[in-house]
Amino acid sequence: MRFHLFAPSKKMWFSATLLVLALMAFTGTRFAGLFPSFGHHPDYLEVDYGYFIDSSNSHILKYVRESAIFRHIDNPNDIPWELGKKSYWVKLNVTNLESKHRHLSLYFDTPMIDRLNIYHFNGNGVEEKHWVLGDSVERGYKIGDMPPAVSFMLDGFEKATVYMQVFSAGYPAMPIWLMDRHEYHSLTQLLHAVWGGFVAVMLLVATYTFAVYVSLKERVYLVYGCYVLTSFILLGAVHGFGIYIFPEPVQIFFSNNTISLTFGLFLLALLYAHLYLRVHQMNTMLRQVVIYSMMVLSGLMMITLVVPEHVGAIFLLTTQPVFYSLIAVLVWKRWKVAQKWSWMFSFSWLPLVIAGIFPPLLLTGHLEYTLLSRYAFLIGTVTSVLLMALALAERFRQQRETIVYELTHDNLSSTPNANVLSVVMDSLIRSNKPFSFCCFQIDRFRALAPYMSLEEKQYFIRQVCERLDSALDSDSVMVLEVNKGVQHRIANIKEGHFGFIVLSSNETKISLLLNSVLDEIDSFVDINSLSFRIQGTIGSSQFPKDGSHTDSILNKAMQAVVETSISEKRINAYDSLNNFNQTLNMSLVTDLKRAIERDELELYHQPQIDLRTGNIHGSEVLLRWEHPRFGNVSPEVFVKLAEQVGLINDLTLWVIKRAFYQQSKLIEMGYSRRLSLNISACDITIPNFVERIAEVAEQYRVPTGLLSLELTESALVSDYERLHQVIETLSGHDIEVSIDDYGTGYSSLTYLSQLPFTELKIDRTFIMAVTCNPRKQNIVRATTEMAKSLGLMVVAEGVEDLETASLLKRYGVDIAQGYHYSRPLSFSQYVLYLKRTCNQMPAPVKRPRQFGANTG
Repeated sequence: MRFHLFAPSKKMWFSATLLVLALMAFTGTRFAGLFPSFGHHPDYLEVDYGYFIDSSNSHILKYVRESAIFRHIDNPNDIPWELGKKSYWVKLNVTNLESKHRHLSLYFDTPMIDRLNIYHFNGNGVEEKHWVLGDSVERGYKIGDMPPAVSFMLDGFEKATVYMQVFSAGYPAMPIWLMDRHEYHSLTQLLHAVWGGFVAVMLLVATYTFAVYVSLKERVYLVYGCYVLTSFILLGAVHGFGIYIFPEPVQIFFSNNTISLTFGLFLLALLYAHLYLRVHQMNTMLRQVVIYSMMVLSGLMMITLVVPEHVGAIFLLTTQPVFYSLIAVLVWKRWKVAQKWSWMFSFSWLPLVIAGIFPPLLLTGHLEYTLLSRYAFLIGTVTSVLLMALALAERFRQQRETIVYELTHDNLSSTPNANVLSVVMDSLIRSNKPFSFCCFQIDRFRALAPYMSLEEKQYFIRQVCERLDSALDSDSVMVLEVNKGVQHRIANIKEGHFGFIVLSSNETKISLLLNSVLDEIDSFVDINSLSFRIQGTIGSSQFPKDGSHTDSILNKAMQAVVETSISEKRINAYDSLNNFNQTLNMSLVTDLKRAIERDELELYHQPQIDLRTGNIHGSEVLLRWEHPRFGNVSPEVFVKLAEQVGLINDLTLWVIKRAFYQQSKLIEMGYSRRLSLNISACDITIPNFVERIAEVAEQYRVPTGLLSLELTESALVSDYERLHQVIETLSGHDIEVSIDDYGTGYSSLTYLSQLPFTELKIDRTFIMAVTCNPRKQNIVRATTEMAKSLGLMVVAEGVEDLETASLLKRYGVDIAQGYHYSRPLSFSQYVLYLKRTCNQMPAPVKRPRQFGANTG
């Protein structure tokens, strides 16, 4: 709420500026009759002017009256005022040419005059009155009423003489205007109107600016507020109306240090430009120049507090053109970066720059001292302050537009983002209008992106967006935004993914549209002599069929695009049944973790038969899970799920512990048989995997030589160096290693020739129906011969009948397993099977321990 209350408004400040200019024009028109009469004495009044310069500052009034030689002048503006510590004596001989009384006022601008003594003598040379004015505290002078003037009366045809002693450490120039009382009254009204308007405008602007700073916490508003207050204090001291606001000692201090205040004003103005134009965000030489310039201005401000005023004025006159030149350089250098508001900044300085010419010209005597020239800087300051406030408001408005744009658009593609998309979808949902939301994914973008620079990626993305927007140029596709006359139908969801809305739920119509879109964008983009093909896949969801909330519809379209395939289906609509199955699988994760922790899984054993003797050589351990709700869950389902969610290592370690436990029980019963366990690529990465197996074996007092680990193809194609190290370590612990399902995947002679395997297991696809398939027979025979030549034991799985077993025995296969011998059995059933079929211990398979040796 506070933000909205004090947020700068361009319209408000523009209106305020026009209002103030209109009031100034009205005031000037109202008192226009005063200006021509200034500098001339009233009618029917004879005035002679003369001046005398006391360079020693030692002459007293008596000497001046009796001995000083006054130079006659026709106009007091002809007095040669100069910088320096001199006293100027001005003499006015006034004669009333009428018979009636005249009430006269002698007006002069004295706020910055150190000492002003005024002596009024009548026609007989008798002193009528003495006024002591000036801002020199140490001499006890008073500033007096405002506007500064003294009043006296002349009878009919009376003569009077007025002496004025003027001294100032600065520039002592001041107007001397003699006028009738009613003219002075009109002048007083005019000046008070100007001062009152100036005070009101400056204080309102300062108060509002500080309120904005409190709300927005931007330093530029704090600096600008200080600049406005400093301008207010400076002009209050220069023109004297500050006496109405500040205590007299404070006002006198300001009046005696106007040069320092001016340097402070320059410092704040430069700091304001530094922040407004964001020079402080640059790490360039220009920033350093600005910082050093502010340090110099700070030093000059301190110095002019102690040096004489006329010396400080020389510093000021020298610094002013350099200061304005530096501001001009800042604007020029930052124009391209901040051109949206730089022109308003430049325009706001014009009145101040123009008005800033008047004070030095007045000080040097190159400009006549008139009411307009005297108050030109004040008028220019008010106008500039309002225009600067207008520039700040415009800067804030454009910054807010930039922030809103950045919050609602993607910088890389310059398209609306998911925020805009959500707003549009919310509106459609509230209106209960059916629609389809589609998510377009750039194929292979993740693979291409690392090879592109930021500029190249931006160019590629924008080319995709242009072609996608062009392909979607249809009345059935909703326009999400119109920006600068350009219609945007797509929105960036995340890098490489864009969404659009089709105002239809007709699946046939949508399918035709999406197919045409994919065909139309299928093209190439050339980047630095490389051609990148633009292709994509699209997932879609519908309202209200697939959900009644924006997030739900968007997420389901994203799920659908994940399930698309570059080679198979490029367009995929959200399938609630498939999602249900996925949700069901994910719900099994918690149950599987609990089952591992609570030992709710079970190991089954499928006997492995030695074909030479017909005895049981061992068993392959198979994992089973009887879910309390869903019944028997297939190992293919929950093992794959465990791999996806990172539970596979826990599952493997559970199997190893349970297998060794059961093996220990078999040994106690006199059945020392081998156990074969399956491991995957994920298990290879378990830290100290082999050592942990050895620890479990030692825990249950089971020889590691009774364990065989069967590696799946995924383990073979993972980290070769890691795999080689693990197998070497297993061999060191006398643990056998087998290649499982040989011939179905990536298994190759490379692995057989380089890794120390002890066993090769022929997949069931080659064993089933091998008796009636000569091609399979040749493969099995060749594989067996190759394995034997490498010193490997050969195991065949999937043996379903006696004929197959006989054939395998003839080919030299060592071990067989399959339904011909037994189905997988629970541990208790396996124990009964052993008791029923075991008459003797299995004969050891003779094979060399050195890898790669020949069996002969």
